[in-house]
Amino acid sequence: MTTAAEIEAQAAEWLIRLDADPSPANRAAFEAWAAADPRRRAAFLRLEAGWRRADRLRNLRPLDGPVNEDLLDPQVVEDVVPEPHRSGWLRRLALAAVLAVLAIAAGLWSLFTWTEWQVYETEPGGFQRIALQDGSIVHLNTDSEIRVRLDRERREVVLARGEALFTVARDPSRPFDVRAAGTLVRAIGTAFSVRVLDRKQVEVVVKEGRVAIRPPERLLDLKLSPPVAPPPLPTLSAGEAATVGAPDKELDVRKVDSEDVSRKLAWTDGRIWFDHTTLADAAAEFNRYNRRQIEIADPRIAEIRIGGGFDATDPDSFVAAVEQSFGLRSVRINPGDPNREIIRLLGPQGSKSH
Repeated sequence: MTTAAEIEAQAAEWLIRLDADPSPANRAAFEAWAAADPRRRAAFLRLEAGWRRADRLRNLRPLDGPVNEDLLDPQVVEDVVPEPHRSGWLRRLALAAVLAVLAIAAGLWSLFTWTEWQVYETEPGGFQRIALQDGSIVHLNTDSEIRVRLDRERREVVLARGEALFTVARDPSRPFDVRAAGTLVRAIGTAFSVRVLDRKQVEVVVKEGRVAIRPPERLLDLKLSPPVAPPPLPTLSAGEAATVGAPDKELDVRKVDSEDVSRKLAWTDGRIWFDHTTLADAAAEFNRYNRRQIEIADPRIAEIRIGGGFDATDPDSFVAAVEQSFGLRSVRINPGDPNREIIRLLGPQGSKSH
């Protein structure tokens, strides 16, 4: 089995190779290498992030003098290294330099950010893929915000609003905690999504592995005398989902087959799926992803049930589909203004709204 050190060295080589030659052929070869082992992509993303951060350290200098910026200049190498050995020596030197710079950058960077919260957010219709320092990956959905803090003992994420999918790098010594609307979701190495539905409800979907959930504290339990030991935290396994409600509500756990999990997470590919969903709920889901809002003007059509997949940022295609399927009409308010336009859905021609 390939060791972590070997994967790190290979990732550094790819970082050098792609920086020197980002051709489609090189990129395809890299993707093939990364796809063979999930640890490879995580290592590459971690080194790439460190390399970018190293740019911020250019103003730091050794205590005993300035940095020689010409150390890796090709002319300097030609003067020092004989021609027959130059190619292999250059490759080893470049690899060693990358690893050394990244190690120094990671160490210095941790001094400044070890306990600081890092904030990431998206606008309506936006999407962000975030590689954390521990190798975990976060996919941040539309109109969402997270705060992240990693230290030697814990990994903490606060989902302030919206939805995120977490693919967690395994580290039994540092549980990965996500807090959302008073609910705590804890994982060690797994993949799961968390969505804040409103101020009192959180939805958790487990794609891989297991997570433990601690619902919001129940005030009645805190007043018991003598104190009662808290029950074990409920856990969810792959293929399960839960809706966590207010403190006085029970945890609602349900089975979700792999196809439904894929549909729930279709937003990672820019898609949203409906399955026997009311038109009102479908419109609300589209409104999460777009500044142009869909409005149901006739309450009699709000309960129409629809299904199918759509591009999350293409409300026009959705509206055209329901118009054709159900004979509905639509009018545009403030057409052409992406920040104020409203697509108002009406009942069939000749019907009256109330």
